Amino acid sequence: MAGLRVSASLTEPLLGPSRTVQAHARGANARLQATASSNIDDGVRKSNFSGTPLNAKSVPLASDAKLMTGIEVSFLMNVAQFTLPFCFVRVGWFAVFLMVLAGWLCMHTALMLQEALVALTKEGIRFPEYSDLAAVAVGPVFAAWAQLVALAELAAYGSNCTINLGYALAAMFPISQNAAIGAACALCVALSAFSDRLFAYVGLLSSVASVVILGLLLCGGPDSWATDMSYLPDTGYIPSTFALIFFAVGTHPLIVGVMHTTRSPADLRVSILGAWPIATLVSVLCGGMAYRIYGSALQPDIMANIEGELHRIAGVWMAIKVLGNAVPLARPLANAYARSLRWLPPGDSAGPLLLMPVMVLLAAVAMFFADRLEAFYSVAGCTITSFNVLLIPTIAYLSICKPHGISYYCAVGYAILGAVLSVAPVAYLLWQLACPRGDAFDL
Repeated sequence: MAGLRVSASLTEPLLGPSRTVQAHARGANARLQATASSNIDDGVRKSNFSGTPLNAKSVPLASDAKLMTGIEVSFLMNVAQFTLPFCFVRVGWFAVFLMVLAGWLCMHTALMLQEALVALTKEGIRFPEYSDLAAVAVGPVFAAWAQLVALAELAAYGSNCTINLGYALAAMFPISQNAAIGAACALCVALSAFSDRLFAYVGLLSSVASVVILGLLLCGGPDSWATDMSYLPDTGYIPSTFALIFFAVGTHPLIVGVMHTTRSPADLRVSILGAWPIATLVSVLCGGMAYRIYGSALQPDIMANIEGELHRIAGVWMAIKVLGNAVPLARPLANAYARSLRWLPPGDSAGPLLLMPVMVLLAAVAMFFADRLEAFYSVAGCTITSFNVLLIPTIAYLSICKPHGISYYCAVGYAILGAVLSVAPVAYLLWQLACPRGDAFDL
């Protein structure tokens, strides 16, 4: 397949010179090895969307870069962001450096992902997905593994939503934590009878809910400033804290959906360059202010830090934020297993009966990790998020775009970091089992 020159104004890397985009060395047949979700079949373009191709000269459907930046920021301000103030308890003010570092890594790999996606559109894949990137870069086996990891990330976010919905119900009603998580599971199963379009309207209030909850955290603290702060209380918590932050800010699979909406590489690039600095700034300011107010008394569960009547109000807003995402995150899991068992025809969505086993499993995971929220985020950040944020974008970028200079070395370094993070939890577990109990430390 002949190499194509990509416009430098659209796909110029953050660091390094321009270069020629080339397909994978296996040639034209590489595109035809994409998985079932691919937009290419026997060289014929297919699309579930109407409109112009990404590289067409007509006016795109959505070309407002500011709007796309707002969408990206709303993705980054997810429920996991509420745990980031706790990072200051673990590593003190050193958390500011870790947040900036994680934001930089995510922004740079997102730019690499954008370049690889644009290159695939130039090769004829009109609406490329993560599986297309993996298939063209490595092959169908890697694409299947990428789809499996994507489902695992959905399960992690689904369990996270179930945990926080349980927190919200426990704040509004006098019930235990496990009972609240069970009630949250039952509520999600009942609400799955409605279309995801309904939850999209609820999701419009997601950013407002985030602002309100963070405001309640800062307004509901002690009257005096905390005095038990430090710059780096324990260096042993640096790896797990970085993984926790990574889980919160690594939302790269959603970039594909934003690209399908914008149809404009320039707007997508501007949104990437704007969203991560904004989200990082919010995390640093809110986390730092909360640490200044609460000190080492900050809890991973943001609801546990808010007391009195504000606690109930925060529960209402937390329920609003979570309900917009809980069912839409769990439904693809139900669709996947139901279609593999041929219980669900193609094109249909899972209802309450098919969603019930998924929600029961998510609730079981939520009950186990409800008191270990920071450990759950750290493990997910190492294993799942590092694969989707570091490995897939960099491998696709190296294989498809063929970078040179510092961009090449950055991509190789990010890929190595992703591989190390992916095996870190297993290595840590083996080390903890081998060491005496007093020498190991908790996540």
